[in-house]
Amino acid sequence: MSTRIVTDSTCDLPAEMAEKFGIRIIPNYINIGEKSFLDGVDISHEEFYKGLPNFPAHPKTSAPGSGMFSSVYQQLANEGARHIISLHIHSGLSNLSNAARVGAEAIQGVQITVLEVGQLALGLGFMALAAAQAALDGMPTTEIIDGIRNQDRRTIIYAALNTLDYLRKSGRAPGLLVGVAKLLRIKPIIQLHKGVLRLAGQVRTGSKSIDWLASGLKKLGRLNKVAVLHTHAPERAEILAGRIHRLLPTNKKILISEVTPILGVHIGPGAVGLACVNAE
Repeated sequence: MSTRIVTDSTCDLPAEMAEKFGIRIIPNYINIGEKSFLDGVDISHEEFYKGLPNFPAHPKTSAPGSGMFSSVYQQLANEGARHIISLHIHSGLSNLSNAARVGAEAIQGVQITVLEVGQLALGLGFMALAAAQAALDGMPTTEIIDGIRNQDRRTIIYAALNTLDYLRKSGRAPGLLVGVAKLLRIKPIIQLHKGVLRLAGQVRTGSKSIDWLASGLKKLGRLNKVAVLHTHAPERAEILAGRIHRLLPTNKKILISEVTPILGVHIGPGAVGLACVNAE
């Protein structure tokens, strides 16, 4: 395969799926106190989410260094890749794309395109899968890139959080909004679309948040892909999957994905959500 796809661990792709499609996933770092862990390598989902409420200091996240990107790009070049497409959330939300570009500058003999996209979790994962499938089908690289950009515009993530505290601790939510949410006992629902994170709604209870998500899915119209996301809340995820199953165009089993710890740092445990790709 002359074109290879690279992304990072925020994509939430299961390892076996990434391997099947030849996608290389570069792990991010989770820093807990003075210890650093490679996301998906050094700490399990179970260990992270069980420990999250009680860690002595709130975990921080960081992008891998440019050298890690260079190493992966060089390996792919050695395997015969002529073009590498590296997909990462845009630089307004992370330093990943900048590290990828610096890493690409050190590699000779292969064309590397670093694309900034507006998605995380399986919103990003679905893009990487579509790009890898197109590469396997022999599609020209320019068409693969156009397809990624098209799918990026059609992808939306919704997440119903138990609290905004974790977004506040990570600096992603305004303090005033957190205060209002606490005062009114509101459970916020956030949306990520085209790289913009915003408050999309608020409900009073966990069951109402599932109602909101199911209703929001109906409003999106015809869908190409849907997955249920959760942060250590498998029971709630199964309930949501059951609610939306009849809304989908086929009877395929809905993919349920536990969100990687690198994103759970900011979201907190107990959240459920949807990754949706609108049909063209």
